[in-house]
Amino acid sequence: MGADKIRLGAFLLPSAGATPAQYEEGFAGQNPNYYQDGLRDTSRMLLQAEELGFDFAAFSEHHFHVEGLELSNNPVMLGSWAAMQTRRIRIGQMGNVLPARNPLLLAEDLAMLDHFSQGRMVAGFARGYQSRHVATVGQQQNAYSTQPTDPEFAEHDRLNRELFNEHYEIIRRSWAEPMYKHEGKHWQIPPKGIIWNHPATYDMAPGMVAESGELDKIGIAPLTLQKPETIESFIPFSTSPATIEWAAREKVMPVIFTPILENAKACIDLYQKTAQSVGRELAWGDGVGHFREIVVADTDAEAHAIMERGLGFIWTRWHDWFGLNEALRRPGEKGVIANKPSTMRDRGYSICGTVDTVARQIETVLEELQTKVIVLWIAAGPAPIDGLLKSNELLVEKVLPKLGIELEQVQPQLRDEFTGRGWRD
Repeated sequence: MGADKIRLGAFLLPSAGATPAQYEEGFAGQNPNYYQDGLRDTSRMLLQAEELGFDFAAFSEHHFHVEGLELSNNPVMLGSWAAMQTRRIRIGQMGNVLPARNPLLLAEDLAMLDHFSQGRMVAGFARGYQSRHVATVGQQQNAYSTQPTDPEFAEHDRLNRELFNEHYEIIRRSWAEPMYKHEGKHWQIPPKGIIWNHPATYDMAPGMVAESGELDKIGIAPLTLQKPETIESFIPFSTSPATIEWAAREKVMPVIFTPILENAKACIDLYQKTAQSVGRELAWGDGVGHFREIVVADTDAEAHAIMERGLGFIWTRWHDWFGLNEALRRPGEKGVIANKPSTMRDRGYSICGTVDTVARQIETVLEELQTKVIVLWIAAGPAPIDGLLKSNELLVEKVLPKLGIELEQVQPQLRDEFTGRGWRD
């Protein structure tokens, strides 16, 4: 066996609380009843995940989702909603789409979430693959998505990565430095020529204003509650070599999307090699997480039925158009990947079945990939909530003990100056 302890993350979109047939009627994302139902199911999953000992829960960012399949336009706001309901589970994003975001505002929002959750914020950043969202929201930054089917993919991918890298640097500096200035290709912080000769600033924030009265530096408030260098960051849906290398250099955890072992192993090889090149000594498999859907039920047929109403519906109805089925392609394989739920199961992305069936498949994942982090894509919304809740219970209370696996949770490290008295006290 690989690790005897692993961390589980719950990836919760959420989606509209509707059946596949109700989605097909149209505009499920704008139906207030479906949204309330989706939130209700997501809340139940969130509270159960905390009780079962999951390490974190995370939400994604997708805009204009009138179809309802990815009804999750603000992961930080959803995180704040989640933080109010919970006490221990960490709250993250999978992830904030950086090229189409204002990095200063996002740095502030995440710092606020860190305080709301009393230090449980996990940062997740994504590059964005849906053009409808990225090009519309990010038009002032000239942002482009990274959809593989884009005929101008190479140039748009370059611009996307350029924005992503600069925005990430600004966020990290905003958390770590009480005051700073930044001069990059896309951002000058603060802009030149701002006169701010306020006497209170001179007295209460010395160094922010130059002797000339011009604003020289900025700082966000509040800063994070956690020590900024200890805040764990993820970049999800990763397979790109350039992204894997960036993540290894920046001490960010890529969450690998492909379940194909040969391809996932190549990602781990590259991550470890790049990490070593910058002085990070990591065991093979450390620092890398992996996405899976896991559905456990009393019979294989029951698990398949839950999966096919949930992610099996969302993936095949929505994600194939963006090229996500390429993550299921085996090395050297030619032709079209069949866009069916059975393909997701056969190729190891959806691990579905009885306790014994799921235990065998998870054991293979842990042995082959030596991972300590698995992120479960949980299709709250269209999938039957009782089936999902039972699945997670069976996973933690039956499957993992059968393999000798215990769950582990990261304990946040808070700033030294924090006295320990939080807003709930």
